[in-house]
Amino acid sequence: MSLFDEDELVPMSASSPSADFWQECLKELSFEVSETDFLRWLSPLEASVDGDVLVLSAINQYFITHIKDNYIDKIELLVKKHAPAGIEGVRLETPKVVDVKPKSEKTVTKKAKTNTQIEESEQLEDNYTFDAFVKGKSNAFAYNACYDLGKKGGESAYPLVFLYGSSGLGKTHLMHAVAHRYQKAGLRFCYMTKDHFFRITKDAFRDRKVDQLVKKICKADLLIIDDIHLIDGKRAPHISDLLLTIFSDFSKNKKNRIILASDRQPAQLNNFDERFKSRFSSGLNVLIEPPDIDMRVQILEKKASVLGMDLPKECALFIAQNVAPDVRRLEGALNQVHANFVMSGEPVTLSLVRHAIKDHIEARARAVNADNIRDLVAQYYGISAKDLMGKKRARNIARPRQMAMALIRELTQDSFPEIGQFFGGRDHTTVMHACKAIEELRATDVKVDKAYQALKATLEFE
Repeated sequence: MSLFDEDELVPMSASSPSADFWQECLKELSFEVSETDFLRWLSPLEASVDGDVLVLSAINQYFITHIKDNYIDKIELLVKKHAPAGIEGVRLETPKVVDVKPKSEKTVTKKAKTNTQIEESEQLEDNYTFDAFVKGKSNAFAYNACYDLGKKGGESAYPLVFLYGSSGLGKTHLMHAVAHRYQKAGLRFCYMTKDHFFRITKDAFRDRKVDQLVKKICKADLLIIDDIHLIDGKRAPHISDLLLTIFSDFSKNKKNRIILASDRQPAQLNNFDERFKSRFSSGLNVLIEPPDIDMRVQILEKKASVLGMDLPKECALFIAQNVAPDVRRLEGALNQVHANFVMSGEPVTLSLVRHAIKDHIEARARAVNADNIRDLVAQYYGISAKDLMGKKRARNIARPRQMAMALIRELTQDSFPEIGQFFGGRDHTTVMHACKAIEELRATDVKVDKAYQALKATLEFE
């Protein structure tokens, strides 16, 4: 049953009449989540409109993190459904504190010096700092590269750092950490996600202010673009050409630095032409791999301490073994544990943890099958699942196909003939050869072994 009566909606801020459509979103959300979750997490949100974005204000950063991990996809779909024309996105933030005390001229001047974020930039996450980042074997190179870039206001040997790896491994955290360092040093920065970049470039083309946009961005000392692989240079060539112009003009100042993040390495960015691949490859390319079990435990223990929650070692280990090895999902699972801990008033035990993350445990059980292994391998290598199933024997397809066969053989109960049938009716001897080839390559080629271990860790969670 819905929490709404036909003519009575959850009251929202009267100061945001243009955000009335949020009430319709809330009404549908009440059907999609439990009554407890709705009342605790969703109904307290206050809605307003800022330009073309629906702004949802939460009481603190913990609420924002929980909503991002559990409800943001549903919210974005409902906003697209109910929002009037012109509303193109959702932003979560904590309420802005207004200081009513008169500020002295000295205070205003000091703030102007420390606020080095240029107008076109998106906001940074306050808690995404180097101190809050958990460093381990899988991300040490990326951490050191970014720390060096943020040291002494950007005096790094590398003008461009290209971070790549699966979602949720800390790329965004590291980029924000560098930007915080720049801000502290009084240097200017511009941070943009793919969606933000599309929005401001679309506006610039519409208003015929492209040159002005380029000039404004080039005033920064540091340019950061997240999820650059989602900027489709083939479908939107005018936007990718503008991106190349920005890179070219921005790099004329040899002191300027660029950080890019992607889910794949430059050579696998098939949406871009060779000009971009060459440009991206010219920088320091750094892979971030999934954290191993020990590092996952460290991440959970550190995050739990921030939440003020005592997390026993065996509970941290249980979560690490049953949740996919990316930081975002680990934090989401930990937030579920924390919510159960707060609402129950009981200490954290294995029983409480098992109940809190039961959805993750079920997802893990479903993850290790031939279909999911094939899809993950295809995504990892930047090719289609159709290519893996097809007859093409090009090296860039044949090697991933062998990798998928070897992983299916190790992680499932499927026999050689069954795997052969799965891959388009191939003979079982082909599968046997693939498994042997990958085994031999892992013993001699570090890159192949790292790829195998990373894929296995993602699938097996151990």
